[in-house]
Amino acid sequence: RAVDVDITDGTLPPLTEPPNATAILDKMFFNYDKRLRPMYGGDPVYIYVSLGFLSISHVTEENMEFKGDIYMRQFWKDPRLAYGDKNWTLILQGDILNKMWFPDTYIENAKKTTIHDDTRTVIVFGDGNVFYSVRVTVNAMGLMDFKNYPMDVQLFFFRVLSYGFDITQIRYKWIDVSLYSTDMAEFFVMNQTLASDKVKYMIGKYCWFDYLDVNFHVRRRIGHYVIRIFFPCILCTVVSWLPFWMDRGEIGDRGALGITTLLTEVFLLQYTNDSMPRVSYVKAADLFLIVSFAFTFMALLESVIVYNYKKRFFIAESAQSKSLTGGRTFFRKRAFKVDEVRKADTVHINGSYINPAVHAEQEDLASPLPELQETKAPWKEPEDEKQNFPKCSVLSKSKIYSYFTCVKSNFTKNDLSFFIEMSSRILFPLMYIGFIAFFFGKYGI
Repeated sequence: RAVDVDITDGTLPPLTEPPNATAILDKMFFNYDKRLRPMYGGDPVYIYVSLGFLSISHVTEENMEFKGDIYMRQFWKDPRLAYGDKNWTLILQGDILNKMWFPDTYIENAKKTTIHDDTRTVIVFGDGNVFYSVRVTVNAMGLMDFKNYPMDVQLFFFRVLSYGFDITQIRYKWIDVSLYSTDMAEFFVMNQTLASDKVKYMIGKYCWFDYLDVNFHVRRRIGHYVIRIFFPCILCTVVSWLPFWMDRGEIGDRGALGITTLLTEVFLLQYTNDSMPRVSYVKAADLFLIVSFAFTFMALLESVIVYNYKKRFFIAESAQSKSLTGGRTFFRKRAFKVDEVRKADTVHINGSYINPAVHAEQEDLASPLPELQETKAPWKEPEDEKQNFPKCSVLSKSKIYSYFTCVKSNFTKNDLSFFIEMSSRILFPLMYIGFIAFFFGKYGI
């Protein structure tokens, strides 16, 4: 039989204390056997359940655990406790509760349950209806899906059922579930749903048990992760592009900056997974960090490639310049010397006067040509080339065409390093911005 009290809205009727409460209690528990359920051998006892959640906290991703502070309220009817008018009520606490029968209700997915004995209260109505309230603290567990972490939505659920009584002895029904606060430090509750069904368990034989589920869909707050993960990661990636504006020959400085940002990305990847379970799939945060790591590594690789191409271009250009202009320059200098000497009519040399023009020509023809020697020094872009280095800028929209014209003109000179450098300044930021837009568009924020 169901309870006769109207509890559909989760509230109790006005409480009226009966006269002679002591005599009623003495009579109530006379020949009362708490080892047997109400209506033993007959119809099942209907247990109506109402849960009030003070909080859901202490979410531990590594162990997939969460904690709930709950006021658990149960209603049922025990005809053996009837003592008079249905509007009469007796409030029972303390040792007298050890004389009563209680349903063996428990939370199935709880790893640890703490019952606060000081809060145990029973209200017995005159017609045998019983209201039982107790506060419990539950450390529950449940599978979590971290594919979208830290933009993930998790399901925190609590399953209520009887430990030993099947559906032929106890039936469970929902009244309501209330959550006093939907805000948590790391999550906020989007919605809650109630469900009830039957499940088969083995207790000597397979039996069906009623169960009640309350499901909380919670979304993780992303502000903490923007400050601790995404912003530092984006900043490191942007810093790794600074070598694109450095001297192409300064491979030491460019490499040091690239390696530093690369190690920082590795640290962020490790820090993100310190408190996470070792799952077999890639999380959203992992994807973001791995792609950012790839951009940083490609920026370092670009510095090496640009350095090698620039070195080859400089050596080839120097060799070509010497082969084409080296001899002509020498003869121009010699001719200038002869012209200067010819300005004088006669020159006194070794006690005799001779024609300076003739002497200069004879000396010029007799002296051997100097050998051109190439010194081997570490390659570095010369200062005069730095000063004449083409400056391609896109600081204004009107200069976009000039920028690409400048890049094209240097590319036609076979200076591939310049083309790679100029292209990297545009392609790296554009591709990374496109990735960020795709990432947060897919996973949300």
